[in-house]
Amino acid sequence: MTGRPILRPLLVWAAGSLALALAVVLCFLLAPLLGGAGAFWAVAPRYIRATAWAFGIRRELEGWEDLPAAIREGAQPVIFAGNHASLLDPPLVISTLPGRPLFIAKRELARVPFLGWVIWLADFIFIDRSRRETAVESLRTAARRIRGGQSIAAFPEGTRSPDGCLLPFKKGVFALACETGVPVVPFAIRGGVDILPKGSWRVRAGTYRIRVGQPLQPQGFPSPEALLQATETAVRELLGEARVSSRP
Repeated sequence: MTGRPILRPLLVWAAGSLALALAVVLCFLLAPLLGGAGAFWAVAPRYIRATAWAFGIRRELEGWEDLPAAIREGAQPVIFAGNHASLLDPPLVISTLPGRPLFIAKRELARVPFLGWVIWLADFIFIDRSRRETAVESLRTAARRIRGGQSIAAFPEGTRSPDGCLLPFKKGVFALACETGVPVVPFAIRGGVDILPKGSWRVRAGTYRIRVGQPLQPQGFPSPEALLQATETAVRELLGEARVSSRP
C-alpha cells in the first residue's frame, strides 16, 4: 500500500519475532512457579506494550471509568464484544483492557509456532468454527470459565473487516451470555485498520483507541438474537466517526 512505511515495521517485526521466542521461553520457565496463566500475564502484556511502542503505536482506553465498579474491580465477569479490523487487535486488547479477559481464538492459531504455544499456556479457549460439535464444546468450556469468575473477550464478526466497517455479528457469544447470565460489554477499536489493515504487514504508527460502552444485561432481551442486535448497534455507535475516517 502506498504511503505506508517499510523499514521501521520490517525491523520491528524481525526484532519482535526474536523477542517473542524469548518471551515464550520465559513464560514456560515461570509456569512451574506461577502457573501457565500467571506466567502469561506476567510476561505477555509487557512484551506487547514494548512492541507497540517500537511500532509507534499509542494505546488509549476510553469509557472504562464509567463502567459499574463490580466490573472495573473484577468482581463481575463479563463478555467483552467488539469489532475486529487488524491482526494486532488481540494482543493490543489484551495489553489495554484491564481484568485479564480470556480470548476465544480460532483453532488455527494453535498451530502457529511460539504464538500458539503461549496462547495454549495462557489457557485461552480455541474454537473450530468448521466443526459444530467442537465449536459447541468450546462454548461450554467458556461457560464454565465465566461461571468461575473469568471474563471473556470475543470478536463476534468472526473475521477481520478489510476496511474497518463493521461486519454482521455471529450468534455464539450472545447465546453464551444468555446461558450464563453475564453482561455483554460492547467495545469499539478505533485506529486499528489504519495501523495495520487486513492483508498488510506494514505497520503505521498511530493511536489505537479502545472505547467501551455500557454493559447490556441479557435478562433484558427476549433472545440471543435480540442481544446480538443491541450489541452490534452499540458497537456501531461507539465506532462513530472512525467508521467514516477509516474508508479510503
